[in-house]
Amino acid sequence: MLRARLKAETYCSSGIDMSLIPPRKIRDIEAYLILNKPVLKPGEEAKIHVLVSGSGEGRMHIMVYDDEKTIFNGDITVGGSLIADIIPYDTPSSPGAYKVYLKIGDIVVDELTYMVYDAGEKPKPKNLALVWHHHQAPNYLPDGVIHGPWAFIYTYGSSLKPYGDAPYRYHAQMLQKHRDYHATYNLSPSLIKQWDTAVKHGVVFATGEKIDPGSEKAKLIEETMNMYKDAYKRGQIDVLTSIYAHTIGGFLIDVLGLSDIVRDEVKYGVSVTREVLGITPLGAWTPEMAFSMEMIDVYYDNGIEYTILDDKCHFEMAEGEKTTSYEPYVALNKESGKHIVVYFRDHELSDVLSFKNNFTSEAHAWRNAYEVSLLIARKIMGMPGRILTLALDGENWMVFAGNPPLTALYFDKLLLFLESLSDEGVLRLTNLREVYEELPATRILMKIPTNTWLCTFRKWRGEKEEHEEYWLKVVDTYMKIRAYESLVKGRDPYSEKARWALWHALDSDYWWAEFWSPKIIKTWLNESLRYIDERLKGIQIKDVKIPGKPMTNTPLTLIVEVMNTLETPVKAVVKVSCPSRNCVSEKEFEAPGRTSTSIPVEITVGEAGLIPFSVVIQADSYMISSFIKEIEIYPSIPSNPR
Repeated sequence: MLRARLKAETYCSSGIDMSLIPPRKIRDIEAYLILNKPVLKPGEEAKIHVLVSGSGEGRMHIMVYDDEKTIFNGDITVGGSLIADIIPYDTPSSPGAYKVYLKIGDIVVDELTYMVYDAGEKPKPKNLALVWHHHQAPNYLPDGVIHGPWAFIYTYGSSLKPYGDAPYRYHAQMLQKHRDYHATYNLSPSLIKQWDTAVKHGVVFATGEKIDPGSEKAKLIEETMNMYKDAYKRGQIDVLTSIYAHTIGGFLIDVLGLSDIVRDEVKYGVSVTREVLGITPLGAWTPEMAFSMEMIDVYYDNGIEYTILDDKCHFEMAEGEKTTSYEPYVALNKESGKHIVVYFRDHELSDVLSFKNNFTSEAHAWRNAYEVSLLIARKIMGMPGRILTLALDGENWMVFAGNPPLTALYFDKLLLFLESLSDEGVLRLTNLREVYEELPATRILMKIPTNTWLCTFRKWRGEKEEHEEYWLKVVDTYMKIRAYESLVKGRDPYSEKARWALWHALDSDYWWAEFWSPKIIKTWLNESLRYIDERLKGIQIKDVKIPGKPMTNTPLTLIVEVMNTLETPVKAVVKVSCPSRNCVSEKEFEAPGRTSTSIPVEITVGEAGLIPFSVVIQADSYMISSFIKEIEIYPSIPSNPR
């Protein structure tokens, strides 16, 4: 018989604090309590489950009790089933929070809280909106070769075995298994674009491996996509779109002035969601929750009605008709009159799901699933508003956990507990399309700060020494694109390809300090410049000529010879300057394609001598070509008196 020859000093918690309930180990045995559901009716018979995990077999003496009485005092069998025993238990008759305890020897190894909820007094249930962000960067090179396989192996891989396959597929399977579970999924455009490419055309990895159309892997990817489509069609989920390459939009707009990049990527993201999934998105995921008030207009103009931001990093500093973050709000740009609805996620609870997931055993995972469901129930029952939004990555909390397979077990159990809360009328599991249609926002916010879910942009600009150097490269590349487009009077196939490449360099995953990827950023910036630099070199100053004898304080005409080797006419500015005060002049010109054009520029110089003149061609305030010409300026002599 396996007895607890244990004293207080033998009880150990492993020191891991990356789970809500830390591991409760006595030597090689973990033991916990859970109830069949975290919220019960007064006087309802509950089922106390004693969970035991560890090596060895035999009998172990335990005591289960509450604050008034002993519920069970006896031996249980260890080493067989995960559930060592199920003990009937009548809940108290009065609503409130109660505890039951598990004792082994003289050590209390678990303390379990549950709620008694008076069904006769419960109001209309409040909404729980789980929002899962499924995203992978566009992890292909300019030639289409896949340099990062995550979009695929997180779909058909085996990282969650034996409880599941891989995160993206497992989420879809949970939607099939738990039909009362409603949620919102951001299937990021760069993720589903890679899925779609693999299914229709196949992909090649940098390692030489392939996914061929019609292969088993391609079929699993297609089947996974179809499961999400089906869940959307039956109204179980809403599907969000996003900025195509997941850049930090608020930073690009407010700091770098790249609002057209963000606008283009949102438009393209919407089109990818529509074309790949057949879904016209109502909502958008704001990557890294990097918001700016200018994004309201971008979303509005692309048919986006809502997004999700953070209660701590956005709502607390927002301005307007604020009450509680557990309500939907209209975010209004008062200058344009455009607006969207914003749902603010609960930062603290979202982080619990994101980061408190290092489980040591099946029993430990199950116990934590219970505790999280209890936290959610208590938040729902005590909050003043009508909707609790939890938003986080859909895959990373699973694959980056210490023991990824146990997160799959945990997720399944968590959904069971949440469904029990729904059955009890404590909450309503919902997606944000349902909330948008049924729960109108009535209060207006006039200002939401430019910020991220981390309450700072330093993760993408500041934590790595090279960040600043590469952001300067980004701005320079963008200015070259804008200069070229100004030169040729609009966008053309060259600038569109350059913009496409620039999008990829801006994906936030590549700038995240811990995943800093300068080689990928540089590859895409070079690809962008490949389309622009040679085109800009097609406009050159060949010579500067001066007819006549130049004199001080007399208008001087410089003839600037400009060669346009491009096939298209161009429009730019010639700017002439010299060291003398106020010695500057500029002139706008147009030059036909494949011709040399003479442009006269008049300037007045107040000093005599050998003067260096700087002659440049500018487009959109960016210098394209430059030329230095030294000119001998002679002093002017006044006219004869008579």
